[in-house]
Amino acid sequence: MDANDESVTRLDVETVDGWTIGDAQAILRTHNCRATGPRVAVLTALLRHGGPIDAGELTTLAQAEAAGIHEATVYRTISVLSDRGIVTHVHAGHGPSLVRLGGDHGLVAVCRDCGGITSVPADTVGRFVSEARDAIGFTLEPGHFALEGVCGQCIQNGSEQPEDQGQL
Repeated sequence: MDANDESVTRLDVETVDGWTIGDAQAILRTHNCRATGPRVAVLTALLRHGGPIDAGELTTLAQAEAAGIHEATVYRTISVLSDRGIVTHVHAGHGPSLVRLGGDHGLVAVCRDCGGITSVPADTVGRFVSEARDAIGFTLEPGHFALEGVCGQCIQNGSEQPEDQGQL
């Protein structure tokens, strides 16, 4: 996945969960976390990106914020930010886990062909959870695991349809 890839979710605005890109230091301090240069760079990169992202790509974006940040530093920073509740992770099928801001509990879909990431609209998820509860008496808690499938762009470009299309 490439940071310049159009299939990657990005923010069109400068605010996520009520936080602005310039709030990285304040967010860290509010969560009793030292605002070191690498931590600020990683959090700023995540805020600027605005959606779920894998650690490798986050490293690339953090290096654009502050040159010289090593991937191991990004992983350690993700761990610290996760411990403080600033970020959470999403298991994305066979690929690497994705990191996102802690207030983002939405359902994520990952394209098995291109790796593109998109958020599933909350009303769609709500209907699915409600219908599943009515049908099987089980309340789903989506958000920790991503759904896998094939994105519209890949289908349009000739990728195969998902094998179990329309089936659960």
